[in-house]
Amino acid sequence: MIDISKRKVLSFDLEVAAFDFESYDEETQTYLTKFAKDEEEKKQAIENLVFNPFTSQLVAIGLLDLNKDKGCVLVNAEGTDEILSENENINYICKSEKEILELFWKIIKENGYNLFITFNGREFDCPFIMLRSFRLGIEPSKNLMAGSDFNFREYHIDMLKELTFNRHSPTGARRKFSLDFYCKQLGIDSPKANGVKGDMVADLFKNKEFKVIADYCIGDVFATAELFNKWNSILNI
Repeated sequence: MIDISKRKVLSFDLEVAAFDFESYDEETQTYLTKFAKDEEEKKQAIENLVFNPFTSQLVAIGLLDLNKDKGCVLVNAEGTDEILSENENINYICKSEKEILELFWKIIKENGYNLFITFNGREFDCPFIMLRSFRLGIEPSKNLMAGSDFNFREYHIDMLKELTFNRHSPTGARRKFSLDFYCKQLGIDSPKANGVKGDMVADLFKNKEFKVIADYCIGDVFATAELFNKWNSILNI
């Protein structure tokens, strides 16, 4: 069991949205879909661009300090009026994408976080935020991809890795599931309970529904933190 009182622990989660495919020139469009064999595969290739930091942008970053039970959501909403959270321990901060990235790294540095809690963070959140920072010319204050897939656990607990014992399979006991599914099975409030899902974020962002995005993002963070606490008290032996 990890004694979090002896560590500085941060749980975080990202929400992202792909850039408009039509914004690319014809050569780039062809390059991005060159492996598609038909229109269905081309459509899937375009949809998958959301997962790459060179074809997608940050919409929100949710953070929760597990030692203080306080946090914030950094929202890519420059020039937007202030949005308020119903949770007095959570602040919503609206800035440009570059500014929220800079603030993210500043928060990590100033608070000296040395243990990060995510859900699928080793495969997505950490490489995405590192490479997106690189794309925007921002120097990270910490290497969130340090080490290898075999020893990163010293500073990063990825709950999806833990619940598949670091090697998931399509079926069987090591099958990986969504955060929503794990939450439902373990009696944790699901971030999807209010009807918002990850694939809705792009449209919400386009429609400037920033509070809905922020609420959903911090819901993911709280669910991840609760999943960690349950795993840490029962299964982390």
